Amino acid sequence: MGVETTFPQVGKQAWIDLSLKPRASANTTQFSEWPSQMTGDLCWGPTTFKSEADFTLTLSSNELVEVRTALQYFNDLGLFGSEVSQDTFPLPTLGPKLLQAAVDVHRGKGFAIIRGLKPDTFTPEENALIFLGLSSYIGPERGRQDEEGNMLVHIRDAKLSRAPQGDRPTRYSTRASTFHTDTFCDILALQTRACAAEGGRNILSSSWTVYNKLMSIEPRLRDLLAQPIWPFDSRGRFFESSTRPLLYYHGGRILLNFAREPLLGLSGVRRARGLSTLSDEQREALDLVEEIARDNQVVVEAEPGDMIFLNNHAILHSREGFTDAPGASRYLVRMWLKSTTMAWKLPRALQEGNSRIYDSNELGERWNIVDVPRIQFRLSERLTS
Repeated sequence: MGVETTFPQVGKQAWIDLSLKPRASANTTQFSEWPSQMTGDLCWGPTTFKSEADFTLTLSSNELVEVRTALQYFNDLGLFGSEVSQDTFPLPTLGPKLLQAAVDVHRGKGFAIIRGLKPDTFTPEENALIFLGLSSYIGPERGRQDEEGNMLVHIRDAKLSRAPQGDRPTRYSTRASTFHTDTFCDILALQTRACAAEGGRNILSSSWTVYNKLMSIEPRLRDLLAQPIWPFDSRGRFFESSTRPLLYYHGGRILLNFAREPLLGLSGVRRARGLSTLSDEQREALDLVEEIARDNQVVVEAEPGDMIFLNNHAILHSREGFTDAPGASRYLVRMWLKSTTMAWKLPRALQEGNSRIYDSNELGERWNIVDVPRIQFRLSERLTS
């Protein structure tokens, strides 16, 4: 763990003035109900954890055997991979520990890591089934992640593409990312198939810690972040462009829905029709959230086989830039999960997008188990995580 990583500064340009406006008394009452500081296990920083053992479940030899037994049990049932569940992937000893990790993701520190599996000892299909099996104890519902209905996203540098690194979605590049959350999903789940030769570590920061520091440094920006004036640019059939808050206080919890690209836009790409650009004050708020998150980050070392589960409403994440070894690739597989029993209640502005991910719709489900090399990228991919 460590406190590191720098991010590029965003250049100045002329912005339409959307600065903080006076509020009616109803809104004043609303903000008077917000806490001046959050408390609890989610309020952590770089000195909170003694070691990664504080948030990592390392599987014992017996538990690794149990995973293999569950894999064989599932295969013997002759079911489709989408039918993996706690019943079809039984883990009598490990299962209760995974359920406790799910509690920690939703009601504790907001994240958990499962370690000890060796992906090079399994086929790609087996790795996917194991990921589905273990994650069914964390969040049994799985969501589609793009307009094609893909249930898995394969994250690696698109080495066959001629597109410059800066013109790709971050997940298909080697560059560092800024802090963000993944659109509207509940749980971000990542399975590490292979690590980079250098760099590429995941970086986490608690949204509750960010909120507390923001309230100590610039409380006026809290109100700005909570106003429905933030224009998210989206393209394609998955999510519509929308203007909504970044910060919420709902159900007694702080939620942060945060990403820079859809708000600031992409170089050389015109904004979607009807969407405004950001004021200087809004840009200041984005930069301050980024700075606070960076100052309070935890850098997580990765090993092949690691599975990390993040509460997407409570944890900001980013990653380092990286360099691959010749003939090798940093390779992660991503799912968006949801717990039917522990999912956080969402404010109305986030409910529609969350439903789009997890509820049945015209996009269907596409179980893209095997990675297909990418060459070209849609604009909608560059504007989403």
